[in-house]
Formats: sequence, structure tokens, C-alpha cells
Amino acid sequence: MREGEVTTKIRSEYAQAVFNLPWLVAQDEGLFAREGIEVEFVRSGGWDKSRAPISDPLLVDPFWRHKPFEESAAEFFNACEWGQIRRSNDSEIGGRIIMLRPAMGNQVILVRGDSPITHPQMLRDKRIAVNFHAGSHYLTLQLLEGFMARSEIKPVHLGEARLRFEALMDGGVDAATLMEPYTTLAETQGCRPVIEGFYAGSEMSAPNVDPETGQAIGRAIRAAVDRISADKASYVRYLMDDLPEDLRGLVKPSDFRLSRLNYVYPRPYPVEEFERTRQWLVSWGLVPESACYEDLVDTRIAAG
Repeated sequence: MREGEVTTKIRSEYAQAVFNLPWLVAQDEGLFAREGIEVEFVRSGGWDKSRAPISDPLLVDPFWRHKPFEESAAEFFNACEWGQIRRSNDSEIGGRIIMLRPAMGNQVILVRGDSPITHPQMLRDKRIAVNFHAGSHYLTLQLLEGFMARSEIKPVHLGEARLRFEALMDGGVDAATLMEPYTTLAETQGCRPVIEGFYAGSEMSAPNVDPETGQAIGRAIRAAVDRISADKASYVRYLMDDLPEDLRGLVKPSDFRLSRLNYVYPRPYPVEEFERTRQWLVSWGLVPESACYEDLVDTRIAAG
């Protein structure tokens, strides 16, 4: 293969830039091309624009934001570790977790500047806007169950980060769990963090992806991680571009806390880590007891 010659075309689902950043950098800076790969980013059909909070996760389809993958319009997508176990279990096309993703997610539970809530215990029985079956949902449960009874944690599904942010600002909810760039946006508007955390995610691939292609993608992603880690500030523009135009002018690059942006090399998904997460999901009734590593994780790509 000649340098830059495209031999393989793949499609990857585009989510938020903060989670897709290594993929975006690898494509824009020729790192995929160096491996003979061209990536087309496929966007979903759009967010659910309903502003009516939903309190029962069983009423929300785990694939609602990942339809392109399940409709075979994309071969790859990444999301939080917890949600990918659920989706791998539910996938009707045989999608499987192949490795832990490079993006270490960060989300923050925020309240308005005028809120009387000052610490996690004060979130008992307070409505917290999240996106069910996604990092904001699962992380909220894990962050708060050490401070209160599970029955006192009250997440409500509003889906899109913009809707969560707007519900927070207009008083529709008591708090909202947000990731970048909405974390920074909320803080510029006077919102205060109550608690935050980092979490792992994983990559899922369609069953027709061969190990050689997956390993070539991994090499390009690792090179992108090196570039991002060496100069995070240069890549904040990708996050800002995720904001709608009417909100983009409210933040500037220097507002971002770069320590919240952490990217690592993609790596195998250890069975013991899967099992701990599976048991926790089962305890919340979010996956069936029958979910198991052998059925839901394909180790061929990460092993290469």
C-alpha cells in the first residue's frame, strides 16, 4: 500500500465531540489515511426534542441515540461503559464491545448559582436531568448512591445536553448532569458544580469488521491521543463547535478546564472490570442477570 492510499472505508457514528475527539483528529490530521483508512462520520436522525421529563428508564430505548449503528449505517460507535453492556446485550445485529475507548468521560452535576444546594446530600429527592442509558444517567447513580438511599436518587430523562442545560437554567429541574462543552457553558452562566467524576467508555463494532481493520484504527487513534495530550488547548475548538450557534458566543477557549479532558490509548476490556460493572447494572435492574462477557465482548481486535 502506498502512503495515503485508501484501501478501507468505514463509517463511525458521530456523538459529542468530547467523546469522538481522537477519531476526529485522526481523520482531520491524516492519521487514518496513513493506515489506508477513510472514515465517514454518520450522525443520528437527531435528538428527541421532547421537553417532558421521563422518570422510568424502561420507557427509553437504549439505542435511541444510536440508530445508525443498529440500522447498519455505521460500523463503529463509542459510548459509556455501562450503556455499551446494555446495548451489546440488546443489539439485534450482533454489535459487540471490542475495546475500552480513548475518551475518559467527565460529567458534572451542576446547580444554578442561586440554588440552596451546596453538597451531594442535599440532592436527596431532587430532580436531576440526565440522558437515560448514557454516561450522565449511570454516573449520577454511582456518584450519589454513597450519599443517600437509592430510592432518594431522582434522575429524569431529558436527553440532549442542551435540553438538560435549559431545564436547569429555567428551573424545570433542580440539577443537571452535563459534559463538555455544556459544563463550561453552565459555569460561565453562574452554575456551580456539586460533584463530578470520570468514567470509562467502550467502542462497539459491527460483526463484519475484521481484526486487521480494527487494529489499524487503533494505531491511528493512539497517534491522535498523543497529539491531543501534548496540546489540549489546540483542540478545544472541536468542543466549541458542538454548541449551537446561539450559545457558542457565551464561551471562549480559555473558559475550559483542560484537566477535564483526558484521553488514553484504547485498550482491552478486562473481564473482571466487565463483571463488576455487570453486577452493578443488574443490581439496578438495568441489564438482565444472563448478560455475560463471552456473549457481549469480542476480544479479537484489542488483542492485536
